[in-house]
Amino acid sequence: MIGNGTKTGLLGRYRKIIRQAQFRIRAEAWIVISIIVPVIIALVCYMSIGLLKLPVSQITSLAVLLSGIDLMLGYPYLRAMERINLIEESLPEALKQMADTLKAGGTYEFALREVATSQYGPLSKEIEIVLRKLEEGENLENSLKSFSENVDSRLVRRSMAVIIDSIKAGAGLADVLDEISNDVRELHRLNLERMSQTLLQVIFMVTAGVIITPMVFGFVTTVIELFVKATVSMAANEADKLLSEATESFIFFLMLCYLLIEVLANSVMISLMREGKISKSIIYFPILLLISFVIYYASVFISGMIIR
Repeated sequence: MIGNGTKTGLLGRYRKIIRQAQFRIRAEAWIVISIIVPVIIALVCYMSIGLLKLPVSQITSLAVLLSGIDLMLGYPYLRAMERINLIEESLPEALKQMADTLKAGGTYEFALREVATSQYGPLSKEIEIVLRKLEEGENLENSLKSFSENVDSRLVRRSMAVIIDSIKAGAGLADVLDEISNDVRELHRLNLERMSQTLLQVIFMVTAGVIITPMVFGFVTTVIELFVKATVSMAANEADKLLSEATESFIFFLMLCYLLIEVLANSVMISLMREGKISKSIIYFPILLLISFVIYYASVFISGMIIR
């Protein structure tokens, strides 16, 4: 029962992400597509490496598979987060405009209509939905609750909760909107400061783990290949040759696995430092993994030309 509940919760969460990304496709269908397409690409990659005898380890197909699934499953999340960020950026100005309208003697509905007709991007569209519900007979409190439910943002939820409580208490909404607008703007400024303060640490992690390490591993790979070739040429029998080649393949396999794990760890740490959420590592992992493998094989190629 617990396992089924967890799966249902994750699927429900992904359905919500698909809706917020405004995808015209069911979540289940997108999940199936996001698995089948990378599997096909990975199989083609795996067979191409074997048939064409490319100087690339077949574990690369595993990296292609993971990156492909991650990118396709994460794309709706990126779209949804982009939309939420635009709404959060526009929220302070929209609340300020509503406060000014109310101070000038306008009604709640008129203030909302002013925001809906302004150029606030996704926020204006969400306010249009609120107005549509008001026109259909829904009260203001429930309409604002539906707005906070449609936007998966803690900032929006807290702001709407304060506004709804102010309406229930009969407080001066114009002043409350002014205060919320200032608080949201200050919070946004703090988030930008946190991003800038962690930039140097992120650059160091990317440079050390995603650029330098694959580069060093590429040179090490070339040196190991030379030693293995020398060992094979001096091997007394076929069994020793096969053992040397198997050992070489296993070492390369371990290095690529290490790169994969290191990139994943870097992605998690970067997401925690910059976003405060492990889930946002899905943004960084496929990009960093691709960069890491490209640098590794470029380093193998360049070091091979230099040493040989």
